[in-house]
Amino acid sequence: MDVSLRSFSLCCDLLSRVCHTAVTYCKDALESHLHVIVGTLIPLVDDQMEVQEQVLDLLKYLVIDNKDNENLYITIKLLDPFPDHVVFRDLRITQQKIKYSRGPFSLLEEINHFLSVNVYDALPLTRLEGLKDLRRQLEQHKDQMMDLMRASQDNPPDGVMVKLVVSLLQLSKMAVNHTGEREVLEAVGSCLGEVGPIDFSTIAIQCSKDTSYTKALELFKDKELQWTFIMLTYLNNTLFLEVPRFDKEIPLEDLDNTSLWIPQTENHDIWLKTLTCAFLNSGGTKSEVLQLLKPMCEVKTDFCQTVLPYLIHDILIQDITESWRNLLSTHIQGFFTNCFRHCSETSRSTTPANLDSESEHFFRCHLDKKSQRTMLAVVDYMRRQKRPSSGTVFDDAFWLELNYLEVAKVAQSCAAHFTALLYVEIYADKKNMDDQEKRGALVTNRSLTFEEGSQSTTISSLSEKSKEETGISLQDLLLEIYRSIGEPDSLYGCGGGKILQPLTRLRTYEHEAMWGKALVTYDLETAISSSTRQAGIIQELHYQVAWRNMQWDHCISVNKGIEGTSYHESLYNALQSLRDGEFSTFYESLKYARVKEVEELCKGSLESVYSLYPTLSRLQAIGELENIGELFSRSTTDRQPSEVYIKWWKHSQLLKDSDFSFQEPIMALRTVILEILMEKEMENSQRECLKDILTKHLVELSVLARTFKNTQLPERAIFQIKQYNSASCGVSEWQLEEAQVFWAKKEQSLALSILKQMIKKLDASCTENDPNLKLIYTECLRVCGTWLAETCLENPAVIMQTYLEKAVEVAGNYDGESNDGLRNGKMKAFLSLARFSDTQYQRIENYMKSSEFENKQALLKRAKEEVGLLREHKIQTNRYTVKVQRELELDECALHALKEDRKRFLCKAVENYINCLLSGEGHDTWIFRLCSLWLENSGVSERDGMKIPSYKFLPLMYQLAARMGTKMMGGLGFHEVLNNLISRISMDHPHHTLFIILALANANKDEFLTKPEAARRSRITKNAPKQSSQLDEDRTEAANKIIRTIRSRRPQMVRSVEALCDAYIILANLDATQWKTQRKGISIPADQPIIKLKNLEDVVVPTMEIKVDPTGEYGNLVTIQSFKAEFRLAGGLNLPKIIDCLGSDGKERRQLVKGRDDLRQDAVMQQVFQMCNTLLQRNTETRKRKLTICTYKRSGVLEWCTGTVPIGEFLVNNESGAHKRYRPKDFSAYQCQKKMMDVQKKSFEEKYETFMEICQNFQPVFRYFCMEKFLDPAVWFEKRLAYTRSVATSSIVGYILGLGDRHVQNILINEQSAELVHIDLGVAFEQGKILPTPETVPFRLTRDIVDGMGITGVEGVFRRCCEKTMEVMRNSQETLLTIVEVLLYDPLFDWTMNPLKALYLQQRPEDESELHSTLNADDQECKRNLSDIDHSFNKVAERVLMRLQEKLKGVEEGTVLSVGGQVNLLIQQAMDPKNLSRLFPGWKAWV
Repeated sequence: MDVSLRSFSLCCDLLSRVCHTAVTYCKDALESHLHVIVGTLIPLVDDQMEVQEQVLDLLKYLVIDNKDNENLYITIKLLDPFPDHVVFRDLRITQQKIKYSRGPFSLLEEINHFLSVNVYDALPLTRLEGLKDLRRQLEQHKDQMMDLMRASQDNPPDGVMVKLVVSLLQLSKMAVNHTGEREVLEAVGSCLGEVGPIDFSTIAIQCSKDTSYTKALELFKDKELQWTFIMLTYLNNTLFLEVPRFDKEIPLEDLDNTSLWIPQTENHDIWLKTLTCAFLNSGGTKSEVLQLLKPMCEVKTDFCQTVLPYLIHDILIQDITESWRNLLSTHIQGFFTNCFRHCSETSRSTTPANLDSESEHFFRCHLDKKSQRTMLAVVDYMRRQKRPSSGTVFDDAFWLELNYLEVAKVAQSCAAHFTALLYVEIYADKKNMDDQEKRGALVTNRSLTFEEGSQSTTISSLSEKSKEETGISLQDLLLEIYRSIGEPDSLYGCGGGKILQPLTRLRTYEHEAMWGKALVTYDLETAISSSTRQAGIIQELHYQVAWRNMQWDHCISVNKGIEGTSYHESLYNALQSLRDGEFSTFYESLKYARVKEVEELCKGSLESVYSLYPTLSRLQAIGELENIGELFSRSTTDRQPSEVYIKWWKHSQLLKDSDFSFQEPIMALRTVILEILMEKEMENSQRECLKDILTKHLVELSVLARTFKNTQLPERAIFQIKQYNSASCGVSEWQLEEAQVFWAKKEQSLALSILKQMIKKLDASCTENDPNLKLIYTECLRVCGTWLAETCLENPAVIMQTYLEKAVEVAGNYDGESNDGLRNGKMKAFLSLARFSDTQYQRIENYMKSSEFENKQALLKRAKEEVGLLREHKIQTNRYTVKVQRELELDECALHALKEDRKRFLCKAVENYINCLLSGEGHDTWIFRLCSLWLENSGVSERDGMKIPSYKFLPLMYQLAARMGTKMMGGLGFHEVLNNLISRISMDHPHHTLFIILALANANKDEFLTKPEAARRSRITKNAPKQSSQLDEDRTEAANKIIRTIRSRRPQMVRSVEALCDAYIILANLDATQWKTQRKGISIPADQPIIKLKNLEDVVVPTMEIKVDPTGEYGNLVTIQSFKAEFRLAGGLNLPKIIDCLGSDGKERRQLVKGRDDLRQDAVMQQVFQMCNTLLQRNTETRKRKLTICTYKRSGVLEWCTGTVPIGEFLVNNESGAHKRYRPKDFSAYQCQKKMMDVQKKSFEEKYETFMEICQNFQPVFRYFCMEKFLDPAVWFEKRLAYTRSVATSSIVGYILGLGDRHVQNILINEQSAELVHIDLGVAFEQGKILPTPETVPFRLTRDIVDGMGITGVEGVFRRCCEKTMEVMRNSQETLLTIVEVLLYDPLFDWTMNPLKALYLQQRPEDESELHSTLNADDQECKRNLSDIDHSFNKVAERVLMRLQEKLKGVEEGTVLSVGGQVNLLIQQAMDPKNLSRLFPGWKAWV
């Protein structure tokens, strides 16, 4: 004992000397080690008194005495906190002072602080205090966590929460097998429990790859130099650790020896060293660097692991005769075949999706997992290297001739799911190619891959082949991979619906949580697995059922001791000991369970995020249960249970987007905890408090379950509530929930009777001073009114007065603004009343437009004439005349009443929309409907609308500004109000509005600034020159007036923006034909004003998205510094110019300047896209799939979408198109184009035959886009998923808006994110159907687009995302119709098709001469027919709205379809070769 103490003291002394010397003489030597020294010393303090002094002295020297040492200051700042213990008090205070010298940290700063410390691999224990502190921070700042989650949704891999979880897991992986392992794992578990299964909005964890490898790639081109760099880095790191010597000499073996390649009995280390050395001795490697490494390889396994891929690469580079290639292929293939033979013998498919199942059946597989990973690493490394002979990324996968299906099977068993998926696709691709070559001779009469269900048939036919060949079913493997990844839709792409094997059906049912169906299938498949495995599951299930139902006497397991228990068993034991007050057992069980969960997590590969969720959910449950222990052990005061509940509630807010299956177990445990607490509490006051909390919790559970379409759980919850609360005692929130539950179950009369009873009671009681009752009262009235309207059980007047207006009244006369719930209730009440009045108004409006009403009017007119005649001829009154007059009076009264109703409902609607928008932010999209009503009926006063915050009108700026004027339309009041409103918006938000208003003030500046050159006129433009009318002049005058108003407040800003706009116009009209062929930059001529603009300090870069600031403050914006003095030309008829704008933040942004091309259409369509994104963002299903449409910013100039390439460029560019690279023997793009052009004027039959011939000889290759750009399998999967989802969203939204002209230059793909961007949105609202060559497809879903989605094609992800998007669109039809209506009637938005536009889109030279002759004749016509045109335009607009409404109701070709049916029909139409063959050749339907 003394000796060890003495030697310890000596060591400590020595360390102290070293530190002193380092600080004195080597300024920065200690920096990188301080963390490790301090972290190692802290745990030593509490062991021995004698040691304590010495250690503390050293710590105080390091931290307190040196706090002003500039080298150590930063490092001390980054230390983890000292323990909260009296001996460390000074140290703790000093460190905290330094850390928080600039004020307290936000949660984000705390997390970054934690992440900034580098862990020294061998000593994870040094982070223990940091972990404990991190847990405290996470626990206290749940609200900040919410903001961090939101921020990371835009760019998930950069999200700090994902980084934190990855870092915690890596820390626990290091801790395994080290000292202090349990403490670290437990601390990590506690932190993860505070996070819980929040939705990370990403699927793959991008683990940091070997950093030295990536660095080598950046530094050197040459392979050998890269290797050298990596080896040196590696040696540098390795030489610090001592190396055991092996005595046995490794014999020289020939590489062609199976026993060398497949580990026999020896362990992984020996096998790998032997194999690597055999390579070095074989003489195949020529690289000197690699040969010198032999001594290292003989002793260090992980070194061999790094070197092996390079050795194989080196041998294959030298290999000219391919003899090495054949040898290595045989053996490496043999290795994989052998692996998976072993795996498949031991693991017959097992029952439910149990995440622990993996670890069990691989113990029997004597091929070590490590060996498998080593070999997989070799394959992965080789695949990323360019082959000397090859051109494409696909050939790079075949350095070795491998059967990728077997490799995939092994990868899947090593939990490398994304790698496995990539390999399955490579295998399928290779198989298809081989088949095509075999069939090359018999190609001619092969039916094409357009047939319905082609994707799933290929999967099943490939599966049959693969089964014969390797014994692996491709389909089963795919299903297994997709289940592991946890992406919600892919599973459906494997032909899940068309499967007969019960096991696969089970998987699909489990995935959908259809337990009923699953149980039936279980019973059918009795021999599904061994009885032992079954027993394990059953027992675990038994415990779960026991704790959920609070049956404490069923399972007897306490005698077993804590070790070796399963999760639910531990939970059961903990709850039981909590009831019995055995706190030590309680904490022990939970500690054990927590460590076990983290250990399990460390075993797997950390590729897929989904595999973390079940564990995170369990860790959260363990953490919450542990916190409850304190409530039991202290005598509880009134405060605590409610505090706990608030904590729970905050955490639940974070989990809103997570799967219900991860939230439900946590909610269930909370219910049990509360019920146990209720049992324990005897005092009345306490019981009441707990009863309220339990009721609140159960209502929350019920609401949650209802949002996830579950009806059984809410019923149970309501039943439990009723056991504690009697319904007779007055009114409470849970009764409202009960009504909602019945309504969700379609038991409408029951639901309504509950509400009516509640209303009756509330009418009687006095709700004046109880805000909560008031809220319930408002809600009851509102919901009841809405439901009565839905079921038509009352007449409109009653519903309006007795329910909806009453709700507004009840909510309205409560002044206390502090109560959020009430404010929300008030807003909802206003909205319900507005929506109801609006519906009634629309009903009358539609009736007044109907032919029935027109007929009545005609009859009325005739009756009037008749009565007039009777009076005129003074005919004696007889029975007949009296009858006629009476009828006339009645009809006139009815008509008058109808108009009065219409007006009353209209005013009600407007008034309540305004009130709704005034009372909060939740329903801002209804501003569209409000404006629509107001602009249609300019008689309605909107004076109150002036109180609505101006930022809410910003989305409608274009449409409001277009209707500015002075004299004409509408009452005078209307224009005054409108102009004032626009003026107010412009003063508050000049950055968003000035460009729009200037464009109107400058309506004819384009002509004025550019000389009318004759050459210019002959060029074709989309829009005929406009005749300006009185209206336009009015509008210009109003716009100028507003600009004068802004100028009085911000003169400099207006001047700069005007100068900028003029400069853009002049540049846009610069004739660029002389540079037509130039691809490089061209200097901007010196007389162009744009290059003279410098430092416009109050003009924001017009192509940047500026976040709307409701306060109108607008701080730190990026303004324009200057423009680069050169431009490039983008393709296209009018030669638009690309310029670079330098912002005040030092970044360059590309802009596209177009002349004579109305950008308003693009702008308005982008507006609709943004609206659709808002809708998609609100729905849980579409939000968690990240379904959005890429938009770009425009304001006279377009944002040049950087990092994108038109899909046409990638696929069929003449020099480097993918078609040419991957399938050089196919027809060229030009040949295809020519063939289709030749049959342009022929019959449909001939077009079809030609098209089919082209398709035979021009096969799709778009799947290689993601393979080329994203080599890492996890990234590859994530990007391809993003691609497929973006095709789905943009297709459905494009279809609904009738977007046409989707040729391959109008769809860009982003090379970083793989999402599509649609540009040039000039043809919309089905105007493409009336082009000379009409468009016949709803969206572009050609073979190449489908090919990019991978092996499952349109099945799975694409179809499901289409359905989800369509569902959101159909559920929001009110909003969409309103928006589109406001846009269609925008007088400046020219969306209808005209001959000029049609010619521009489908140019054929022979049409031009005809067109010019007709144009001049048309001019005179035009002037005569202005009024007629107006009338016919309204008819066209009405037709567009009608068709839009039909689409949103699912009406196709006259029949109403379900969402699924509608999507099926559209996909089938879009892919039908008959439709594709009829399109205009420029559309390139074969690509």
